[in-house]
Amino acid sequence: MSLTISERLSNLGIEFPEILIPKEGISFEKWAVIACDQFSSEPSYWAETRRLVGDAPSTLNLFVPECNLEDDDLNEQIAKTREAMLELISNAVLMNLAPGFVLVDRSTLHVNRRLGLVLAIDLEAYDFSEDSRSLIRPTEGTILKRLPPRMAVRRMAPLDLPHVIMLIDDPGNLAMNAARTAVRAAGKKIYDFDLMQNGGHISGYHVEKDEAEPLVSAFEKLLDDSGLLFAVGDGNHSLASAREVWLEKRATCPSNHPMRYGMVEVENIYDPGLEFHPIHRVMFDVQTDKLKTYLRKRLGAAIRPSTENKLSSNELEILDSEGVAERWRIGTPAGRLIVESLQEALDSYLEFQPEAYLDYIHGENPVRELVASGAGRRLGIILPEIDKSAFFRRIVDVGVFPRKTFSIGEATEKRYYLETRRI
Repeated sequence: MSLTISERLSNLGIEFPEILIPKEGISFEKWAVIACDQFSSEPSYWAETRRLVGDAPSTLNLFVPECNLEDDDLNEQIAKTREAMLELISNAVLMNLAPGFVLVDRSTLHVNRRLGLVLAIDLEAYDFSEDSRSLIRPTEGTILKRLPPRMAVRRMAPLDLPHVIMLIDDPGNLAMNAARTAVRAAGKKIYDFDLMQNGGHISGYHVEKDEAEPLVSAFEKLLDDSGLLFAVGDGNHSLASAREVWLEKRATCPSNHPMRYGMVEVENIYDPGLEFHPIHRVMFDVQTDKLKTYLRKRLGAAIRPSTENKLSSNELEILDSEGVAERWRIGTPAGRLIVESLQEALDSYLEFQPEAYLDYIHGENPVRELVASGAGRRLGIILPEIDKSAFFRRIVDVGVFPRKTFSIGEATEKRYYLETRRI
């Protein structure tokens, strides 16, 4: 007997949820707000967002900014978001879509197009431990002490408001092609608008569960002998918190309770619009010559002639405040990234140099500017680009990536809160 679509989805750790979106007449431009962990050091961004939203229904009122999760009045902030969610529900601001998925088509200031699939994943198919062998795995280590405040938010929320980006290893683009086939056959456009604050443009197309067979077949083809189908690219701590809350509640809930699932956006790691950026390092308050000598010895570095070509996977660019730039080639062990050996060396150095400190910097130009203004006491380290073709294999063979290895896209390209669902 052949399996039903629901049974096939269950084997893949997927659920097609009943998605909620604003009903007709509600401004999507004011409703959709960028993820809570962005612009945490730029209050002006959030002040402008508040001005743009005004009194309109908005996801801005439905989350606690990440920078506030350690506040003394966290419980009061959580209560306010819960009240705002309940008010939306009682006032029928949101409309219910039939169970299915949403194909998201987004452009930004940096890329012409990026496709994603909004669906739900089974939290019981996700294990965030570093040696995880589950269907759904993290890409970076999970910091357990960051979970309790996020769990407190999840426990109180009647709505699931996702900013998680899930990655698939799909060089043939099977999933997105199948989703577009389903959209052409039975899809319905449910939104099409400009995102506020330079977030680009976004369109969404809904396909009901019974019309989604091509997508289900595509996911089945992507599941290989490694047992890994999805890797969490963004929002791992939010997803881990959702999992832990479900584990607390499952003994007293039906096995198909909505809290068992977490809504996410799935993106293909090979999508040209999905740009991976290395996160560089700057060491402050150091004697640069002393640190360079230490790192060369610890890493077994060979200085190479500087070229205009991009760094290879086993090369670093070292910058000091005297304007000296060197390219180092590092002999990395098989299966390991250069950032792992570098991070271990920097951590070791910091143990014996308490006056020094390390910062993680997005973008080469900010590194160069910081080092140039450092009055001889800063060392910048430029890291190579991430190899997408080896990304999933690394997770299978070795495990999670070291902390602060990569970021996905620029800040304004992060996911905006838009779709939601009842939990």
